[in-house]
Amino acid sequence: MARFHKQDIVRLQLQTAVEIFLSNLNYSAVITLAGATSAILDTLMKRAGKESFDDYARRVHCELEGYTPKRQAYSHHIAKKLGIIAHKHLSSEDDETIELNLEKLAADALTRAIADYSALYGQSEPFVSAFLNWAWANLDGPSLMKDFSEVSDKMRRK
Repeated sequence: MARFHKQDIVRLQLQTAVEIFLSNLNYSAVITLAGATSAILDTLMKRAGKESFDDYARRVHCELEGYTPKRQAYSHHIAKKLGIIAHKHLSSEDDETIELNLEKLAADALTRAIADYSALYGQSEPFVSAFLNWAWANLDGPSLMKDFSEVSDKMRRK
C-alpha cells in the first residue's frame, strides 16, 4: 500500500485524460476522468483560498443575471452541461440513450479541470502545455484572447 497526496492523483488523472483526448481514443473516458479530477480540484482550490472554476462561473452568472445561484445546484448544472452527469448516473426515470457531442464535451470538461489545476500548480506540466496548445490551435486562440481583453475586470477570474 502506498500513500498519495490528492495533487498526485489529480495530476495522474488529468495527464491520462489529456493523453486520451489528444490521441482521439475515448472521449467518454476523458469526460469521466476530467469530472473526477474537477471534483477533487474544487476542494483543493477552496482549501488554498482560490476561486474554483465553479465559483467563478457562479460569479459570472451573478454579473450577467443579477443573482448568484446556489453552489451545489450550479456545480451540478455545470457537470450536467459537460456530460459528466450522463457518464455517471442513470436514474429509473432516465432514458437509456442520450445524444452527446463527446469531443466537445471532453474538451470542455478538460478545460474546466485544467483551469483549476493550472491555478493551483501552474502550467509547467507537459500535459497542461499540450492541452493549452491544442486549445489555442483548435479553438481560435487569437479570437479568444481578443474577446478576453474586452472583458471587464469584475468578470475576470480572481
